[in-house]
Amino acid sequence: MAIISIPTSIGGVSIPGAVVNGPLGSLYQNAFGRTDLQYPRDLQSATRGHYVQFTISEIKPATFNEVTEKLLGAAKSAAAAAATGITNAITNPEETLNQLSSGISKFREDPNSILKSVQFTQPELKTVGTISLYIPETVNFTYAAQYDKLSLATAAQQTPIIGKAAKTVLGAINSGPAKLLLRGQGYAFNPQQQILFEGIDFRIYQMAFTFTPYSRQEAATVEKIIKLFKVHAAPRLATGSAGMFFVPPSIFTPKFFFNGQENKKINKITKSVIESIDVNYAPNGFTTQSDGAPTQIQLTINFKEIELLTRDRIEQGY
Repeated sequence: MAIISIPTSIGGVSIPGAVVNGPLGSLYQNAFGRTDLQYPRDLQSATRGHYVQFTISEIKPATFNEVTEKLLGAAKSAAAAAATGITNAITNPEETLNQLSSGISKFREDPNSILKSVQFTQPELKTVGTISLYIPETVNFTYAAQYDKLSLATAAQQTPIIGKAAKTVLGAINSGPAKLLLRGQGYAFNPQQQILFEGIDFRIYQMAFTFTPYSRQEAATVEKIIKLFKVHAAPRLATGSAGMFFVPPSIFTPKFFFNGQENKKINKITKSVIESIDVNYAPNGFTTQSDGAPTQIQLTINFKEIELLTRDRIEQGY
């Protein structure tokens, strides 16, 4: 039996087929019609080692007929409940008032009680491909929290018991003559401001890539990569909805790799959406190949995660 040797490179340029069983092997297998792309051509080489892989997942919504049926069913149920409520209110007003009172009390004790009675289902996600790119020069993440300031003096005015008296006293202190008098004595009124924690924002991050295609084939790959980002950052019109509804854009899940393994020295990223894309076809002046393809393209993408990061998630490496 003859032994066939397949070269791994020609003239120092790696051949994609040589890494079918390597860490990026999935990029060259298209058994399920996936779109898997990479840049540059030597992304899997030992000289680079680092790369980021974006897994793209499309949202698969329910069919429009299913949504219509559910909406009609909910409307019928609401109408029937309203009719029953009206009938009960006429025939037995005292019982109706007791039920309303009980419902209000329950809502005050547990404001989420109404939401708990509604069944929410997560949309189905379908992985449609990956894009693997070199690690850009800048990879920055922004963490933000929301705080609001509150003046204890203002809060005192809103307190039911002492509010009226506080408003009278503070109104006198904050009057023009009182302020002038205090200033003349070397004083100023202290509103006793405090910082109150309101919540956290979704983490945002930005990645900027510069593409300088080595050949026409690589230029075609770059074109596909940029188009894939733009396509999946845009919504689609729901089938059968006469243009009334959008299907939200795709979800991106980036993962950092080093030498074929996940790089755990960089924080993990949860599912994300693209907020904006900037494509610069002339970062250093407009020049093109003989076929019109730009010789250099700069792609800047701003992402936002769709999951709030609590302390627990951050301790897990996110």
